[in-house]
Amino acid sequence: METIQHRFKTLFDSKWMRFAAMSFVSVMLISVFGGATFAKYSVVIDDEGTKTVALTSCSEPEDILKQESITLSAHDKYIFSGFENNRATITIERASEIKISADGQEHVVYLTEGTVADALAAASLAVTDDDLMNASLEEPVYDGMQVAINRVTYETVTTQTEIPFDTVEFPTRTLAKGKTRTLSEGQNGVQETQTKRTYIDGVLVEEEVLSETVTVSPVAAHVLVGDPDAPVSQLIPSEEIVLDANGNPVSYKYKVTGKATAYSALGRPTKLKPGNVAMNLSQFPRGTKLYIKTPDGSFVYGYSVVADTGPAVTNGVCLVDLFFSTYTESCLFGAKTVEIYVLS
Repeated sequence: METIQHRFKTLFDSKWMRFAAMSFVSVMLISVFGGATFAKYSVVIDDEGTKTVALTSCSEPEDILKQESITLSAHDKYIFSGFENNRATITIERASEIKISADGQEHVVYLTEGTVADALAAASLAVTDDDLMNASLEEPVYDGMQVAINRVTYETVTTQTEIPFDTVEFPTRTLAKGKTRTLSEGQNGVQETQTKRTYIDGVLVEEEVLSETVTVSPVAAHVLVGDPDAPVSQLIPSEEIVLDANGNPVSYKYKVTGKATAYSALGRPTKLKPGNVAMNLSQFPRGTKLYIKTPDGSFVYGYSVVADTGPAVTNGVCLVDLFFSTYTESCLFGAKTVEIYVLS
């Protein structure tokens, strides 16, 4: 063992070995410093917060990034500071992909920074205050962001609907039971309605009635309806008139029998009512109270008061002229023989 150590010591102590070692160290130093001589620039690359230092002899940022195997998409950007004292900075801004769905289409835009409003501008899309969005215009964009726009539109619609007319029935003894006679035709009215309709992406979601206006009022139809029990006279006696089994007044002054005709105001204004009759005032003064019916009781005019006169009763053409509300009823009555009970 000592012999081997002695031989190695003798070997290293030799001048040849010392020269060889020094040569090796020199080669290593030349190699290291020689390599540093080609790295002319020092560049800090900031890739969204991840920083690396590149020693390079390239002066163009694209070449430096390529040397460092850093790739950019078509939408990414970088900021190059330029060299100062052979030092520089490259700041990379990666583009975010934003998808915007609107009007039945999907728009894809890329921004390195900005807000939803910027993304809409990049997609050439406009929104109104009425439109619905799942993000505010001021919200910053981020990669993978999806923005949905729902278009809200309004429409004011005017529609017209018919208002059915009513039918007013007038029971009358001048017609047989179940028979009818139209006095005046009815007319439907018209209602105009304004409605506000709300659409989201063209789909109707709400209707709001803004106004309803009757532009044409309905006109009721007037119809006579036969009813043998319907009263004719609209006058009410001060005391009840008691009738016997044949329908004749029990108490009265005297009775006369004669021809009765009928008349109406023909639509003109009048104070007369059914129950008012015209007679010869020399025999039956105004205010004379009567009860009038046919002898067989098939037609009862009822309690009456003399309130009018005329040529027919004055000339003896008829004994009494009975007033009816309508011209049709007066025609239907025609002429009949009646019993007139003078009450007072």
